This record gives sequence, structure tokens and C-alpha cells, in this order.
Amino acid sequence: MPRVHSARDADEFKIILNTLEERRGLKARRLAELLALWALRVSDLLAITWKNVEEGFDTGEFTIIESKTKKRKIITLTPIAVQKLHSMRVVYPDDVFLFQSPYGEEIKPIGRVTAWRWMKETQAAVLKYRRENGVIGGVNLGTHSLRKTGSRLRQQAGIQLAELQQLLNHSSPSTTVNYLDNREQDLANTFLAGDRALFNGVD
Repeated sequence: MPRVHSARDADEFKIILNTLEERRGLKARRLAELLALWALRVSDLLAITWKNVEEGFDTGEFTIIESKTKKRKIITLTPIAVQKLHSMRVVYPDDVFLFQSPYGEEIKPIGRVTAWRWMKETQAAVLKYRRENGVIGGVNLGTHSLRKTGSRLRQQAGIQLAELQQLLNHSSPSTTVNYLDNREQDLANTFLAGDRALFNGVD
């Protein structure tokens, strides 16, 4: 299975968010924002209910159990997260799940495949942005790209590896390093260096 990529910087992240909102609305944008902000797997975010979150407003945090690892994870409700949650609650005042499906009679969250499809739809916009700005390399986006993006942008802002490892609930630093996509970007730049080294940058 091909490895999914993160956004390479904050500008690319904004391209993803804006494209999601333009194509799929506020709920899609908020899903991407909270996946990155809370560094969650999509299945864990989709399982969160408004009751979980609203109880956390009183304490400043709430706890989930990760479905994959069964580890406990505490999510801090930062001012940005609270603002985004409140703005979403105004639009969806009766939802039970944070990201509730509007379809069918059963109350349930949107599906992981739906969320993944929304992210795939942003690839063309990201690739266009990269080409316009002279950035090479492929683009393979999915919902896990947002968890990776949250890590990568924090690293670029100066957060240390040990803190990122704790945020992601990783057992080893090597797993966290793999999330940051740096080696893949370095390889893309190495291919570009070949243009200059082998052909002096001209055909």
C-alpha cells in the first residue's frame, strides 16, 4: 500500500482545508482541522460524541481510548479547538456524534471511507499548488495525512521529537520519525539535484 503524505508546510495545509470546505462544507474542514490538531486516527475522531467533548469544556480536557492501540489518550481543549467546536455546534446543534452522518435513520458518525474520499479530492489542488511554487514530488493524501501533518507542522514550529512521540502515543521514536515524511521530501530534492548535477538544470 502506498505511503500517505503529510502537508509539507502550513500553506499546503491551508490548501487542503480550503479545498475541503469548498467541495464538502464546514464539517469536512473541521474534521481535517481536528485530526491534525489532536493528532488522532480517523476512527478515533469519528467515535467521539458531543457528550465527550462538552463534559470536557468544564475541565479543559477529555479522554479517549484509542481503538488501535487500546491506549488512553488525553485531549486538551485549546482555545482554537474550543472555537472550532463551538462554531460547528451552532451549525449542527442536534448531532450526537461530533461528525455525524446526515444520511439514514440510524444515528452514527460518517464513515471512514467517506472521510478518506474527501481527502483524496484535495490532491489535485495540492499538486497544482506545488507545481506553481516549484515543489516537486508526488502527492498521496488520505485521512492519515492529517495526523502526520499535525506532527510535521509542530516539528517545524520547534516541538521536540520526544514530545511528538508522546502526543502520538507512539512506543518508539523511530515510528514518530517515520511520520514526519522528511526522508521522502529529502529524496525528492535529491532527484531535483540530479537535474543540476547531470544536466546543469537544462535539457
